[in-house]
Amino acid sequence: MRGRAISVAAVGAVLGAVLSGCGGGGAAQQSFPDRGTGAASSTVERSGAGSADELPESPAVAEIRRRGTLLVGVPTDAPDFVRRSEGRYRGFDVRIARIIAEGLGLDPREQLAFRRLPPGMRSGAVARGSVDVQLGGIERGTEGVRVVGPYVVTTGSAGERVERFVGVEPGDERFRARLRTVLGEAVSDGSWQRAAERTLLERRPSARAPELSGQ
Repeated sequence: MRGRAISVAAVGAVLGAVLSGCGGGGAAQQSFPDRGTGAASSTVERSGAGSADELPESPAVAEIRRRGTLLVGVPTDAPDFVRRSEGRYRGFDVRIARIIAEGLGLDPREQLAFRRLPPGMRSGAVARGSVDVQLGGIERGTEGVRVVGPYVVTTGSAGERVERFVGVEPGDERFRARLRTVLGEAVSDGSWQRAAERTLLERRPSARAPELSGQ
């Protein structure tokens, strides 16, 4: 009987130790949140908020990244700013489109496409999403277009101030704000000036950089 009592007590002690180790499951359960937190942190670092940290909720940017191409509308009637020759788009608007693509984390050599649009098709192309961005050929208040801001200022035939605007589909203010930031950075870091010197100033010597401080 004494032997059996000792054996039962020993078994009880072993079971108690096992149950004590598993009992709250505490250590194991705590390890999952630790791994989860680590994974979340690494995901944030990989996504590289960087220049696009305000864009995760932008429907336009989500669609551009899904498609893998930024679609830019350009006018058919502004050869001083953009033209097509020998199968290639050339001019100042092309340089600005490349700056925008880079600002969205895209490769302008592989992830940028243009659509030449006559006056009657520009607002509809933006509103339908046929283009993500329209460069030039629109005005403030154009139906179906939200103006981001001017990307160049020139002088008209009567000496008046003329602004050429970037336009996007209304409703995505994160996308609009990001484009304003990209354009502002291009002006401040000299990218705008270099683009103008190489493509525009010979044709439009009065062209100057826009001011993007306001709305």
